[in-house]
Amino acid sequence: MESNIHNYMEVLVGKRFIELNFHQNYTNDQITDMKCISLNQLPTLYIRYSLDMLAATSQKKLMQYDEMVAAAVENAEKMVVNDRRQRDDDFENIVVYAAKDRFELEDEELPFSGEIKLD
Repeated sequence: MESNIHNYMEVLVGKRFIELNFHQNYTNDQITDMKCISLNQLPTLYIRYSLDMLAATSQKKLMQYDEMVAAAVENAEKMVVNDRRQRDDDFENIVVYAAKDRFELEDEELPFSGEIKLD
């Protein structure tokens, strides 16, 4: 894959972590875990250039992306803070995030069905 293709959500998640000064409150391992958890809740938006993305996207959509990222990062932080691997009580107060926590955009493309019809 081209080296200049990247997921735009990674940019937004990274920006959010900087805004919240997570590097002062969490270890590098915790930050890495939170970034993975955050990104797994968000749609993937592959782009070449961030500037093109900003120019071609409405302000409303950009605000929606920011809100989605803020919620995903908040969920990820809660999950890492409540990490049951670090607790003695294995089954009490376990935080579970279900599929409903995944955000969907109103115009998000449907995944490929795996069926190709060639005539």
